[in-house]
Amino acid sequence: MKKAVKIIISLVLCICFMMPSVAFASESEKTYDSVAEYVAESESESSGSSDFKIGFSRAVNALSNFVINGLLGTALKLVIPDSAAVADYEKFDINEYDNFYPGTENFIDEPQGDKVWSLGYGKASVLPADFGEKQYAKGAYIPYVFGNDMYTDEDGNKEDLMVRAVVMNDGSGRGNVVFIALDAMGFANSDVRKIREALKDIAKKHNIVSINVSCTHIHTGIDSQGVWTDPVGCIVNNMFSGLTRNVRYGVERSFIESVVSGSKKAVEDALADMTTGKLYYSQLNVEEYVYDRTAPISLDTNLYKLEFDPFAKDKTPTIIATFGCHPESASYDWANADPEKTLSFDKKFSPDFIWSAEMIMNDAGYNFIFIQGNVSTVTSARRLTGDGVDEFPGNAHYTSIRYGYEIAYLLLGMNMTEAERIKLNEATGDRLEISKYNGQENYSVWYENLETVEAVEVKPVLNIKTKQFTVKIDNNIIVLLGKTSVADNFILKDNWGRYYTVTEVGYLEIGNNMKVYMSPGETFGELVFGGKGAEGFELLPVREYTGEDIIVMDLMNDAAGYVANPANYCLAGIQYNEESDAYDSDTWCLISYGKGAAPAFIGNFYDVYDSVR
Repeated sequence: MKKAVKIIISLVLCICFMMPSVAFASESEKTYDSVAEYVAESESESSGSSDFKIGFSRAVNALSNFVINGLLGTALKLVIPDSAAVADYEKFDINEYDNFYPGTENFIDEPQGDKVWSLGYGKASVLPADFGEKQYAKGAYIPYVFGNDMYTDEDGNKEDLMVRAVVMNDGSGRGNVVFIALDAMGFANSDVRKIREALKDIAKKHNIVSINVSCTHIHTGIDSQGVWTDPVGCIVNNMFSGLTRNVRYGVERSFIESVVSGSKKAVEDALADMTTGKLYYSQLNVEEYVYDRTAPISLDTNLYKLEFDPFAKDKTPTIIATFGCHPESASYDWANADPEKTLSFDKKFSPDFIWSAEMIMNDAGYNFIFIQGNVSTVTSARRLTGDGVDEFPGNAHYTSIRYGYEIAYLLLGMNMTEAERIKLNEATGDRLEISKYNGQENYSVWYENLETVEAVEVKPVLNIKTKQFTVKIDNNIIVLLGKTSVADNFILKDNWGRYYTVTEVGYLEIGNNMKVYMSPGETFGELVFGGKGAEGFELLPVREYTGEDIIVMDLMNDAAGYVANPANYCLAGIQYNEESDAYDSDTWCLISYGKGAAPAFIGNFYDVYDSVR
């Protein structure tokens, strides 16, 4: 990929050299009346240089986008026939599209009388019944890797791919709200609706007004988007599906079936587990545990926790956690440092740090669900470290285990004193081996110098509204994956040969503590928080528009890929990093609905927000 970026830059430079030259008159040496004047001018020149470098990167990316999307992508789109599953855009009525849940009928600001929170928790495996025998593709691996075995955790148990669910109710009589978190890379909106279809009768019986499905976004699960299984075979088959009507989908149907059945069971168990109690909110800055790997740098460094404490002492408390971080630590075992040996690609599956985090939570007596936050291009800052201890195993899976342990300890210990954290650490088996390694160079103890934050009681107010809409796909790579049914997206085509899909955005309020933009993609932070990276975007950043400290839950009810400021949109190119004064290679938006995704998603979110606030 770096070679491709260099070629693109070379092309742009050649174009620049062919431009007419411009002569500049030489200037005599300039004198300054004060140091302050010199510093002010230097800062101004530095800013101008930064603007030039940003402009240069945008020029490179514009050329790259034109070649990849405008020329190559358009050619492939025109040459390869549509799958028979592609629908007619002109005949499509979104109001008749089944299995959409708009949310609570109206928003409230205060609890309704003396009402209290109710919450239920459930989980189930989503491994297909034939997993141990049949080979399944790992999502997010290139080259393609197939396997049929899970990693073993430190307790000697096989890890599992899970779906976890919570059902919440504020007692207002406006209905139950469901949140489902699936251990997978991403889940198309059309597949989300399959889960809702399976829950249709249950939803009617239990007055469920909102069903929301997110993915933990692990990079070591079963391919849930079709790209890594057999794209070529799928395309070839579906080139003739207009005649045979035999559409082959990229995602293994057995996996989709196991996700649907597992989700149904998890929700049924959560409904049976419903009990009353109190809800508490906390947030902790964990900037040492996450970083943004691509400019423009913009990320939410907070770890957010909702802790449900049941009134009944025989009921298990539940922790709902969210923060933006790619769970991809376990996916780095594909490299081989020895040049004499062939690369050995890791064929085992893993739910990454989610599994080991839950181990700590369960040991401490809690149910646990992780909902992906503002993931953008944010990943774990400790993925390649072992706290400086040489004898730690060097494999990436072990790194993900330790990362999960530490995140769980942070969640459990953020409201504690250091003495209480030490007791917690001992009670859960000292999983990070502090007793053995404390004092060694570079070894950090999770509870030392950790801020203690307040757990604030959340008043029973649960508001949620979701909007469905069609969005034009202007990234021809995604068009190709959709129109050939490699990906499970529901694809529509208009009379002009343009392609669309259906997606959703939503606005969620939990008390007055947590206000959430539910995004279908992976939202770049600058679109939320602003800054230089938001320059050129036609809409205000989310927090500026709403005037609220809104957080983001990404990959909610769709897998729309990266959502970037159109001014910085890049299929394969560079972004200028002001922090390092260097160019970062960038290929993220190869997986994206296109340039129009950000204004479409955020514009529709503002419509939702304005309708209730």
